[in-house]
Amino acid sequence: MKRIYPVVLIVLAIAMVAGCSTTSLMERSRTISVQGTGTVTVIPDTASFSITVSELAQTTAEAQQKTNEKIGTLLDMIKRAGVADSDIATAALSFSPEYQWKEDERVLVGQRVRQTLYVTVRSILSDDTLLPSLIDQMGTVSNISVSSIRFSKDETSAAYEESRVLAMQKAMQKATDYAQTAHMELGEPINVSDYASNDYLEAPRSSVMKADAMMMAESFAPTELPAGEISISSTVSVVFELL
Repeated sequence: MKRIYPVVLIVLAIAMVAGCSTTSLMERSRTISVQGTGTVTVIPDTASFSITVSELAQTTAEAQQKTNEKIGTLLDMIKRAGVADSDIATAALSFSPEYQWKEDERVLVGQRVRQTLYVTVRSILSDDTLLPSLIDQMGTVSNISVSSIRFSKDETSAAYEESRVLAMQKAMQKATDYAQTAHMELGEPINVSDYASNDYLEAPRSSVMKADAMMMAESFAPTELPAGEISISSTVSVVFELL
């Protein structure tokens, strides 16, 4: 019987160690995970849009010549408005035959040439007439389309910094509320995960304008383009220790 005692002691020792480990694990698991989102609104200072010229002629060369003339006129207007060359890009260029159905027969009616420019206009906040004036000037060119107008903020670093601070403050406040309700104290943050995107989503304006010379008649009212506001958000997930 005496030989059993060492075995019993070993079992008891293992049980005590296991109990301590369990207690330590329970202590370590006294945590709370919360999320906080901070949102900051900014006023856009940049506008981007697409201009498409589409011309039909008997030959591709003729259609391209008509397209080139209108593109040249538009580029002159855009550059006179102070838009830099680096903010003007060709987004698309296509040549294609165009057909129509006549008496159940597919008939070639000409060659279609389309060219799309993507333009970015900056400093619209300091000069609120810049963009509307440019749009009105382009309205004197017939048979073009202006679409996909987007408003954005050129510099967002300060806004993102503010949104991250707000996100952390909200996460801490939420965790404090839970801890107090549970009659516990909030400890130090153990883990922090940031879910902010690399950049914000621009505010889209999906309006499409078909330009025509009639738009610039004396009775035509100047274009108004309210830019609104842009929301910049950051989200943080924080694990706090509970005491």
